[in-house]
Amino acid sequence: MQNSFSYIMKILALNGSPRKQNGMTDSLLDLFLDSAEAAGAEVTKHYIIDLDINGCTGCFSCWWKTPGKCIYRDDMDWLIPAILESDMTVFATPVYHDNIIHYLQRLRERTLPLALPEFIISNGETTHPGRYHKTRKTVIIATAGFPESSAFEVTERLFGDATHIHLPSSVMIVHGKDLPIIQDFMDAVKTAAERLVKGEGLDDELKKRLKLVYPPEIKEMIINQHNEMSDKMNP
Repeated sequence: MQNSFSYIMKILALNGSPRKQNGMTDSLLDLFLDSAEAAGAEVTKHYIIDLDINGCTGCFSCWWKTPGKCIYRDDMDWLIPAILESDMTVFATPVYHDNIIHYLQRLRERTLPLALPEFIISNGETTHPGRYHKTRKTVIIATAGFPESSAFEVTERLFGDATHIHLPSSVMIVHGKDLPIIQDFMDAVKTAAERLVKGEGLDDELKKRLKLVYPPEIKEMIINQHNEMSDKMNP
C-alpha cells in the first residue's frame, strides 16, 4: 500500500506597522494571509512592536565569538528558529519618509547570525553566504501614503530576492475599493498567495499587477482628495 500525505506550508508573517490591526498595512497583509490559509497554508502572525528586540550593536560576536548566536537574549531567540522553520516569511511595512519602518529594520539587522562572515560575489555584487541552506520564500508587503511607485525604491533594494507587493496611497484599499484598478490589485494579491502556497511560480504579468501604478487621472484624484482632507484637519 502506498502512503500519501498532504504537505502544509508554514507561513510566518511579521507586521512592522505600529498601528497594528488599525492600519492599511495590516489590511493588505490579511488579504494575502487569508488567501494563503484558504489555499491550505498554516499561518502565524506577529506584530513586531509587541516583541522584545534589541538593536544590533555591530559587535559581530554572532560571526566569530559565538557563531550563529547573538549576544542578546530577547525574542530573537525564538524568532530566528521560527524563520528557519517557516516555508515562507512575509514581512509587512508601511513606508515612512521613503524607508521601511524602523521596527522591521531593527529586526532585519538582528538576522545577521543567519549569515556567514565570508565575502562572496552573487549576481555581480559582494554579499555573505547563508549559514543555513533551507530554501524559503520571502514576501514583502509595503504600503505608502504617496501615490507614486518610487516610494518603494528602498524596499526593493533591501529585499531584492523577495516577491514584492506594493500599494501606494494605501487608503485606496478602503476609499477606492470599488475602482477597477484596486479590484484588480486585490485579485492579484489573492492569486499570488494561492499560487505561492501551491508551489507555483508567478509570471511577469502577475508580478506587475502586484506593484500598483496609478494612471495620471487617478493620481490627480488622490492628491485632490488628500488636500481636501488635510484642509479640513487644520484648526
